[in-house]
Amino acid sequence: MSEQWIGHWEEDKLREVLVGRKIVDAELKEEGWNPEGVLTLDDGTKLVLEGNEGGCACSSGDYFLKSVAKVDNIITNVTIREDPAEDYGDGEGVYEIYVIADNEQINVARFEGDDGNGYYGTGFSVRVIPPGKEG
Repeated sequence: MSEQWIGHWEEDKLREVLVGRKIVDAELKEEGWNPEGVLTLDDGTKLVLEGNEGGCACSSGDYFLKSVAKVDNIITNVTIREDPAEDYGDGEGVYEIYVIADNEQINVARFEGDDGNGYYGTGFSVRVIPPGKEG
């Protein structure tokens, strides 16, 4: 497997990486202004979770990782829940990654943010780093 990027809209690709695996470690790194998370799978694969960085001083499009979780059982399914903020709306948007393991739905990552004016993106991305590679 080579390193790859998965966007919040690519549920099938994320499913390919996670199904049949366990998440043995989950770390939330709150360094800098936008936290990132690292999920380590039982085969050594690392998933680096990053919220969208809108790149505007107005904070439009900024999504922040709020939580991550381990999963001690084999993952059998993956879903992404998308509830983005409306452009120019009030309120916060949410993106969540859920897995099914041992017949239980587990929230393994939650991102919160605001689309603002809608010109600076939304959601999150996942960088998949194969075992033995540095990222």
